[in-house]
Amino acid sequence: MNRHLNTVILALGAAALLAGSLTAASTAPPSDPAAGAPRAGVGAAKAPKAAAVEPVIDVGTIPAGDKAAHDFEIRNEGEGVLMLTDVRAACGCTVASFDKTIAPGQSGKVHVIVDTLGFNGPIAKGVTVFTNDPKNPQIELTVRAKIQPYIVVDPGYARYVTVRGEGKQGNIVQTLYASDGEPMDIVKVESPFPYLTISYREAQEGERLPDVKAKQWRVEMVLSNDAAVGALIGHVTIHTNHPKQKLVQIPVSGFVRPVVAVTPPVADFGKIELKTPLHRTLDVRSFATEPIKMIGLEGQIKGIEAKLKPIEEGREYQLLVTLDPAIGKGPFYSKLVIHTDSPKSPIVEVELKGTIL
Repeated sequence: MNRHLNTVILALGAAALLAGSLTAASTAPPSDPAAGAPRAGVGAAKAPKAAAVEPVIDVGTIPAGDKAAHDFEIRNEGEGVLMLTDVRAACGCTVASFDKTIAPGQSGKVHVIVDTLGFNGPIAKGVTVFTNDPKNPQIELTVRAKIQPYIVVDPGYARYVTVRGEGKQGNIVQTLYASDGEPMDIVKVESPFPYLTISYREAQEGERLPDVKAKQWRVEMVLSNDAAVGALIGHVTIHTNHPKQKLVQIPVSGFVRPVVAVTPPVADFGKIELKTPLHRTLDVRSFATEPIKMIGLEGQIKGIEAKLKPIEEGREYQLLVTLDPAIGKGPFYSKLVIHTDSPKSPIVEVELKGTIL
C-alpha cells in the first residue's frame, strides 16, 4: 500500500513541475535584444532609392538639323548604392550615356542627345532608365522641343513606284529656298542609293515657285531603271551654307517591282502530314508596259503537280501547285521555271519546299 502511494505522489509532483515550466515559458518577457536576439532590419540589405529631379525638360525652339542635348539628374535618396543598368531610347534619333553607379545621397547624370534632322514642329522624345531600385526599377525621361526649319522644300518628299528594266526612269523635282530670306546655297548632296542620282542648280525663270522672292534651288532626283527590286526607304541629305540650318533631309520611299512578280515568292509548305492531295495557289503578275504571256512550265518532280491558269492573258495568272502523298516522307525541294514570251524576263523561278511528316 505505501509503495503505491509513493508512486502516485511522485507522478503528481512531476506533473506539477512540468506545468510550472510551461507557465513560466508562456509568461516570460520578450527576449532582450542586448542578449543576442535578432532585431528587425539588422543584417538586411540597404536599398537604393532612385529619383529623377526633372523627368521632363523643354529645350525650346531648335533649328532643324541641330541636336538637342540635356543632362538629366538622377538622385539616390536611399541607403544602398544605386545602379543604372541600362538606358534605352524610344526611337533611333536619341543617344544616351549615363553614370552607372550613384552613391547614397549623391546624384548622377543621364546625357540625352536628340538629332532633330528630319523633324518639323513640336516633338517629344523619351528614354527609359533601368535601375536596381526595387520600388522604382524604371524611370521615364522626356525631351520636348519645337523644331524650326529655316529651309523650305517643295514637295519635301519623293515616292517612287517603278518597274525594274522599264525604259522610263523615275524623276522627281524638289524646290528649296530659305524662308527667312537669308542667302542660301546648296554646297553638296548625298544619295542613299547608288541608283538614285541627285543634281542641283539655281532655279531658272519658269521653274521658280510663284510669290517666293528668295533665291530658289532646283534639285532633281532620278531613279535608274536598273534599281534593285524591293522597298525604297532612305533620305536624300542636302548640305547648305545657311547660317541657321546646314542640313536638309528629303525622305525617299516607294517600291521597285520586278517585270514579273510571284506572290508569295516562295511556296513554303512547312512541316505537314500529307494523307490526301494538298493544293496551293500563287499569283503571277506582269508589271511591264506591254503584256507578257506565260508560255511554259517545267521543273516538276514526283509528287508535285503544277499548272498555270490565266486570269487576264498577258497580265495575271494563277500558279496551281498540288502535293500528292506519292512525294513520300521527309524534306522536299523543287524549283519551278516559268517561261515567258518577253526578253525583259524570259524565265521566272519559283521555289517549292517543305517537309512531309
